[in-house]
Amino acid sequence: MARSNSLAILMPLLLACSPADVPAASDAGPALRPEGEDQELSAFDAEHIYFGAENRRKVQVEVAFPGPQATYSSVIGHFRLHCPNNLCDHWDRYGSLRLVENPGTEDARAIEIDRFITPYQVGFSWQSDLTDLRPLLTGRQTLEVFIDTWVGPGHDQGEGWLFDARFEFVGGAPPDPEPDQVIPVWPHLSYQAGRPGNLVADQVIPVSLPIVGDPYEVKLRSFITGHGFGGAQNCAEFCSKRHEFSVNGDAFERNIWRTDCGSTETDGAQLGTWRYARAGWCPGAQVRPWESFISRSWVGETVEISYDLEPYTWAGNGGEPFYYLSALVITYR
Repeated sequence: MARSNSLAILMPLLLACSPADVPAASDAGPALRPEGEDQELSAFDAEHIYFGAENRRKVQVEVAFPGPQATYSSVIGHFRLHCPNNLCDHWDRYGSLRLVENPGTEDARAIEIDRFITPYQVGFSWQSDLTDLRPLLTGRQTLEVFIDTWVGPGHDQGEGWLFDARFEFVGGAPPDPEPDQVIPVWPHLSYQAGRPGNLVADQVIPVSLPIVGDPYEVKLRSFITGHGFGGAQNCAEFCSKRHEFSVNGDAFERNIWRTDCGSTETDGAQLGTWRYARAGWCPGAQVRPWESFISRSWVGETVEISYDLEPYTWAGNGGEPFYYLSALVITYR
């Protein structure tokens, strides 16, 4: 009886409320996203990378990553290089794993997500924390692996490489702060160094990016490695040089140099000069990304990002020095 009386009192009040008085669903804040379940996805499984009668130095596959609705606490890449018929390439080769936007079109763009250098004549395995790249690793995507090998089946210096790649998604609450945008600055390029008539600034063109949203943090993530050698300085592979990013006029500098090549771990002993320090890489090792928080520079309506290299002059001896460069901006909410 008491319940009927209460409803009789409340009904006129409820009927008097206009729709504007009732909060809309969107006013209640963003919907909670479910935590994803642990899962592993295989992208490449003993993929034979080689050069010969067929050019398979670059191979693409489609991968179905988890959609954006579920959250994951981390994303780890597990990678392995091993030997076809126990005959790995005898030489250290540049390698890159990329996500390809608009594959097969004129607008195709390869965004580098990991970089490595093969060992001399043996295999190796490595892991990369790719949690910050979760906005890229979402839904159906095309991945591409490239290894700069020039051998293949029947070659007397090895038959190339077998490449494995799998991605481990660890379910749980997302990182705090959470990466929400990955914006390519220079997806992947090479430039020559040491020629006065061919300035680095003319090859790596400054980029202007619009400010999107109000990010909590912003990070610049880059891979840089030097290649080619000869002359007194042995640039660019065997010389340490200062590299600089400018973000809205703020400078971020680093010498790109690896002194730990003698401690790399591979599947057996390498041959060759793998112990020597190099410009940002070692034979038989992943290339470590250069990461800098640039939040203080991320102001205004646009952000201007440019790159430069410590000047030097190549004397013309040996191979011409050059660098491979890629850079991304990651924003966090």
